[in-house]
Amino acid sequence: MKKHSWLTFGAILALVFVLAGPPASQAKMNISFGGSSPGGMMYYLVGAAGNIITRELPDYNITQVTTGGSTENCKRLLKGELDMGIVYGPHVYMALNNQGPFQKDPKGTMLRGVAKAYEGASYAVTLPDSGIKKMDDLVGKTVALGPPGSGTVFNSSNVLRALGLLDKIKPRMMSFADAGRAVENRQIDAFFQSSAPAGAVTKLAETKGAYCVPFTDAEMAKIVKAYPFYYAAIMKKGVYKGVPETQMPYLTVYWVAHERVPEKAIYDIVKLVFQPNIKKEMGDAHKGWKQMAPDTKRYRNLGSPVHPGAEKYYKEMGLWE
Repeated sequence: MKKHSWLTFGAILALVFVLAGPPASQAKMNISFGGSSPGGMMYYLVGAAGNIITRELPDYNITQVTTGGSTENCKRLLKGELDMGIVYGPHVYMALNNQGPFQKDPKGTMLRGVAKAYEGASYAVTLPDSGIKKMDDLVGKTVALGPPGSGTVFNSSNVLRALGLLDKIKPRMMSFADAGRAVENRQIDAFFQSSAPAGAVTKLAETKGAYCVPFTDAEMAKIVKAYPFYYAAIMKKGVYKGVPETQMPYLTVYWVAHERVPEKAIYDIVKLVFQPNIKKEMGDAHKGWKQMAPDTKRYRNLGSPVHPGAEKYYKEMGLWE
């Protein structure tokens, strides 16, 4: 009888453990990471990084959150709805100063830099036989500016406004994947993208062909004068099948965290992703991650601090600027 009682007690304990789950000390920390909609570069960047981090660091579970892109990522970080996100440098600055799309949002004092993700271009894409060869050819055309709440809408609107074209097109708001299909099916004339390589453009280039509209030196001068956070750079030949090197406006894009994410978590994550083999794996998963770098000085120049966990790692490794 005594033996039977102990067996029963053990069975009860086992049942309680199954129902209650493992002790809290063994529970994973869930970290939400905002990217973009499918077809956008941020979507694939976050998917690749999240899978690798979750696999390599058993204490953390990275959840990819599909969003409109940089603008929405920043807004949701400001509201505490995301733990991490990919955000344009200008958006960090604007959030800190309640400017542009962040005028009515909480001041961005909770934003913390993790790393430079990549340098992103902003450009219009069409079919090679569309008749659109230069930016002025967009006049009167139906152009998708990006998904609602995206950084692409921010960029395309800025670029078109600086060139005096924003009021001369027929704008549409569409996801990258939908816009790519709409151009392929000739339902719209062109769509804007804010990264390279981007899935929607890659697919178009490999099926019907893609033409990325170039910017002249004079056009770039107008854009930079109106919005100093852009700079002229060249997208290299071969980023997309059949597309030659093309001059475009670029800006810096950052991996940003909310201040509430523990120092240890960010330290562990940054230490992992900067290991040469892991960084290579991330770059192989998406070329954008090949550009990842600390970039601490330029980020702090936006007025926002680097996350203490990232700062600790960079200083230990002599990477602090």
